[in-house]
Amino acid sequence: MKFRNIFTAVSVIAGSIGFAANASAEISDNSINIGVVTDATGGWSDSVGQGAFIASQMAVNDMGGSVNGAPVKLIMVDYTKEIAIHKQNTGKSKVDYKVVAEGIAKNLESEHNIDAISELSGSTIAIPTQLYARDKGIVTLVVGAGSTTLTGKNCSETGFHWSFDSYALAKGLGKVIAEDNKRDKWYFIGLKGPFGEDAVKNSKPVIKVNGGRVVGKSMFPYGYGATNFFPAIEEARNSGANVIAIANAGAEAIASIRQVRESGIFEKGGTIVSLLTLLQDIRKLGLYTSRDLQFVSPFYWNFDAKTRDFTKRFISRHGAVPSAAQAAMYSATLHYLRAVQASGHDKGVVVANKMRALPISEKDPFARNAIIRKDGRVVHDMYLLEVKSPKESTEAWDYFKKVRTIPGNEAFKPISETECKYAK
Repeated sequence: MKFRNIFTAVSVIAGSIGFAANASAEISDNSINIGVVTDATGGWSDSVGQGAFIASQMAVNDMGGSVNGAPVKLIMVDYTKEIAIHKQNTGKSKVDYKVVAEGIAKNLESEHNIDAISELSGSTIAIPTQLYARDKGIVTLVVGAGSTTLTGKNCSETGFHWSFDSYALAKGLGKVIAEDNKRDKWYFIGLKGPFGEDAVKNSKPVIKVNGGRVVGKSMFPYGYGATNFFPAIEEARNSGANVIAIANAGAEAIASIRQVRESGIFEKGGTIVSLLTLLQDIRKLGLYTSRDLQFVSPFYWNFDAKTRDFTKRFISRHGAVPSAAQAAMYSATLHYLRAVQASGHDKGVVVANKMRALPISEKDPFARNAIIRKDGRVVHDMYLLEVKSPKESTEAWDYFKKVRTIPGNEAFKPISETECKYAK
């Protein structure tokens, strides 16, 4: 399949031709080339998109624009546009995400000799991209996808899962809601595919061990823009559920949360939880609609001085506060470049191993108490957050309050349970 107009933005940050002449021989093409494959025009664009690209630029700038004399280049690809081209070319509404993802990766490799591919929101894009990159020695820095298979059966020696995954999101929610609120009957509204199915699968044992059970689920095809969730909400009402768990993302998550509120199903008790909620989703919903919603997240801009300082810098470039995914992009890009600097390599297992061995920077605003495991999972603290009521919010973007910190070794699947062949 032929991809047209694939590269929507190209940025060479600082660096110069003079620097490149002195670059390490182990840096391919005397240039460090990072592809930012993201949703720039679709339902997740506010949470990743241009903001993810800007976060990467900030990391490059903080490294001085070059590493070991080699300039750093960022190439942004809008995979949402490529999906639209794929539909047009095939004449079908059903998308072959493997074809789209591999097509993007092949173009990045052939046209830009790409060394690393980052962001990759959506597991249907992230998984085939990582598998393609694995065979080519290309580093993948997955930020916006949640499938645990990225560090399980689909893991890579050069692959890293930086932010959340469905196991950590489900475990934190299931344990806390069952223990604290005595909610024991769960109904899931989610996406078919790696993330939604993973979320339900990983939630069941956590809910069960805390005295609850899953009483039903309604799953919708990924990428079809489902907007009417009222039939699923009615099924949840009939099942006797006292927890509705939203395993959607982006526009579908916003619509389903709003419709649960509008249905009045929990006017006299019950809980809405979301497996994947980003700051921009709450901005679109509004605090009245989303008040008291609980979810697990790896980052919030207003935690402390470190996160607020990063946010101030980000706002000056993007005009909005960073989502967790955008903050993770800064973290992942910075750590990759530090590993390039320390190893003298920008591609392959050598730099990947250096990433695992190198401690996360103390200045990193995203990853707290973090380690990088052999399976590529970045283990860090997670947080149970709750959306404030309109009365509790005191400034712009002041949406969340922290209920508790979930240490990384409690949040993420133990490496003893991994299916990753490289970690055994």
